Amino acid sequence: MSYSLRGTLIRSLLKVVTPLWLLICTLLAFHAWHEVNELYEEQQTLFAHQLYGTLPTLVARSEPQSVRPGDNDHQAMAVWNPRGQLLLVDSDGLELDARPGFTGFASLRQHDEDWRVYYLSGEAGSVAVAQEMSERWEMIGGLLLTQGLLWLLLLPFVLLALWWAVGRGLAPLARIREQLQQRAPDDATPLSREVPRELQTLIDAMNDLIGRVAQTLQRERRFTADAAHELRSPLAAMRVQAEVAQLVQDPQQRERALQQLMNGVDRSSHLLAQLLALSRIEAAQQQQDEALDWPLLLQELHTEVSALATSHHVTLQLPPAGHTQWPLQHGDQTLLLLMLRNLLDNAIRYGGGTVTLQADATRISVSDEGEGVPEALLDKVCERFYRPPGQQQTGSGLGLSIVERIATLHGLRLSLHNREGGGLQAVLTRSHDA
Repeated sequence: MSYSLRGTLIRSLLKVVTPLWLLICTLLAFHAWHEVNELYEEQQTLFAHQLYGTLPTLVARSEPQSVRPGDNDHQAMAVWNPRGQLLLVDSDGLELDARPGFTGFASLRQHDEDWRVYYLSGEAGSVAVAQEMSERWEMIGGLLLTQGLLWLLLLPFVLLALWWAVGRGLAPLARIREQLQQRAPDDATPLSREVPRELQTLIDAMNDLIGRVAQTLQRERRFTADAAHELRSPLAAMRVQAEVAQLVQDPQQRERALQQLMNGVDRSSHLLAQLLALSRIEAAQQQQDEALDWPLLLQELHTEVSALATSHHVTLQLPPAGHTQWPLQHGDQTLLLLMLRNLLDNAIRYGGGTVTLQADATRISVSDEGEGVPEALLDKVCERFYRPPGQQQTGSGLGLSIVERIATLHGLRLSLHNREGGGLQAVLTRSHDA
């Protein structure tokens, strides 16, 4: 299910900002309530002191005076002499009790209204100044309404600004999309990292993926080209032998042609197996890291190469089953078996005599007693499909390429040397020891 990143950001912002706005309004209301109360109570206190200053004049009069309040006055007052007799009162209808000797604020409720009253008492008498609480609530409500309206008026502009800012922030993604749409599948050129920091990890991951995809395509194309190139000649030869077998009448010639056909099938099968093995190894980024069972590996290795050694009249010498000195204790057992099998296969086919596999804590070596390889060709025999001139044995020219790739995956380095007594020696050592 697709969704809009802009919409998600805006909804998330509203979910966060709205509760914060409500919290701010609550705190503002408490602050406004405190400030308004403080302001009005200061006014009440000042007015009460002014009234108290008129007490001598009011005491001289014999009858209480009444003051008519203005419209929506929301206030009341009263003045008493030292004996508690009423001297002055407004006509708001509020009944205030005299509290001789009391100075301070008090709250009362009359006529369904809450009032706040300030009393000031002294030797000259007492004064009370009252105010409706609804007036204070009205002022606080006005402040909150103003703040709420301001928020509602600014909200559309804030959302538009956020929409524009998100669009500008996502502009690099649009450019990357255009680059990807115009890019060839095998183009390994990395994408530009000139993007916001939050997107750089994404770009790095995409560049890594682009590189791996390009490598995979290159391997597939190389595999297809190699297979087509190397299988063309064997297939043509097998077709010729098949036609010979169909046309000749001599049973011996037919048998010879069929045998050549079978040899061609074997060579093609071996070539395909080597090509597939090389393709899988090249696709591997790292080998499995498992504890190696060398006794089991040697047993499997002996089983796979002993028949070939017998057929070529080669004496095969492997370390005993209990041999524990190996340069690797962890790795991919299947790949290492393939690597050693290819080394022994090459030594048996192209060397001969006694083929020896030796190992210690730092190296593995496979040696034979053949004619060796000319020094000028030692660096070439590991190349793909390379076969030294004059080679009579069948092969694909991929064995040492596979060995070299598996060795690299395990941190080993392959080197070839001609022995002084004759023959070739292949040595695998740790890369940092080589």
